[in-house]
Amino acid sequence: MKKTINGVSTEFGDAFRKLGPIPTMVKPDPANDKSTVYLQKNQVVVNWYPKIQAMKSSGVQGGDGDAAPNQTHLTAKHIAFLDMDRLYFDLERFKAERGWHNLNITGEGLLPLLTNQSWYQLLIPAEELAFDSFEKVDLSEDDPNFLGSRDESGSGYYRFLIERSEEEIIAKLEILKTSIANGSLLPWEFQGLKALWFDRHLYQPLLYMDSNVVEISPVPLNKGERRFVEDIKAYHDNSHEFFANKELYLLRNLSKGRGVGFFEAGNFHPDFIVWLLVDGQQYVIFVDPKGIRNLGQTDPKIQFHSTIKEIQHRLGDSSVRLESFIISNTPSHTMRMLWTIDKTQMQAFHILFQEEDKDTYIESMLKMVGVD
Repeated sequence: MKKTINGVSTEFGDAFRKLGPIPTMVKPDPANDKSTVYLQKNQVVVNWYPKIQAMKSSGVQGGDGDAAPNQTHLTAKHIAFLDMDRLYFDLERFKAERGWHNLNITGEGLLPLLTNQSWYQLLIPAEELAFDSFEKVDLSEDDPNFLGSRDESGSGYYRFLIERSEEEIIAKLEILKTSIANGSLLPWEFQGLKALWFDRHLYQPLLYMDSNVVEISPVPLNKGERRFVEDIKAYHDNSHEFFANKELYLLRNLSKGRGVGFFEAGNFHPDFIVWLLVDGQQYVIFVDPKGIRNLGQTDPKIQFHSTIKEIQHRLGDSSVRLESFIISNTPSHTMRMLWTIDKTQMQAFHILFQEEDKDTYIESMLKMVGVD
């Protein structure tokens, strides 16, 4: 055997991994690729019983019984809760650790692979996969849905980077800190910094900044995001009759790599998630305030109102409805010149206009998803 091929050592299979065929990780397709028949006849078996037994020895409850292992698969509901970004990067990291240079993994290929049940078996108690308790949701101290990191008391916090000489600003921030600790939620604004209080958001306050007096982490709201929070708060607070039988929740989505993103729309991470509960029906609305002057009609972000309905179909739960909206700070007359379509056609793309329809666009959004 040659010691090298094209300068690559043959020892430990290095030459094959670097110079061999480049397969792409996709779902099995026996009709077009006969080699995938082997995977369907010799399925991957993932057995969770040993791990569950180890958890029980540590005091974790659930999953009792000595019967034959329950054989099952992930459903569309389970897959909908998977963090595809994290899964993709974990696979890339594992590939790099193993030196599998000739394996091609794509983000777009993950969902079709996971929804195909022909290549694997999952051994796990049925009750462990049941959607029957929020106790199964792991909200650990570093859960990204919480604000920032966590201090010794377990409370999330903002981080401010500021010069020690800025004593006046530091004093104002101390007032804000005390207000948060006391739950007084008093109006607070200073030198371009503003605290927004809305009790339907997961945490309070949200911070807006239009100056560079300090650096803040997580990144503060921009102007369009601030206006959206103020507008939805105003509508909620002034529409008691409308919300009499409804529950509204708001969550600012996190940035790429941590928040809810969508490969189907070019790794789009909408800025906000609005969750509305109405008589057992859940409306999950992804909202992105932004300028759209530089976007075309076929841009994945513009077409996401359609893409998300495909995701809803895959979810397969009639009690959950997914929607998405662009809240444009670019005027409709500007977009009419650029796209040569009228405002009604833009609204069909779930584009609403923040400036010109300030007093009505929140109500329009809710009515467009079918909430009366």
